[in-house]
Amino acid sequence: MKQLGPVIENILRRHNLWHGYQQYLIIDQWPEIVGSDLAEVTKAEKIDNGLLRVTVKDSVWAHHLSMMKPRLINKLNNFAGGKVVNDIFFLIGDFEKQEKQ
Repeated sequence: MKQLGPVIENILRRHNLWHGYQQYLIIDQWPEIVGSDLAEVTKAEKIDNGLLRVTVKDSVWAHHLSMMKPRLINKLNNFAGGKVVNDIFFLIGDFEKQEKQ
């Protein structure tokens, strides 16, 4: 019996939907990828043309995260299994914390 994951991946790739699915997973799984400490002060909003937009609690965190940008990009792309994120834009603003379901 075949595993379901590879079958779904094959279907998504055939219909040119795989890259969009990878982007969705990064946004959806943001807390698990970056960890609970960063998830408390950030929220991944969207990915457009390789640019990930992340809302950050304040300027201190924005500065701290900008210093971690290369490591975060590598971690996100490793999670996605390919080059999905080229850069991250940190936007200071209010956001609702992502709740665990």
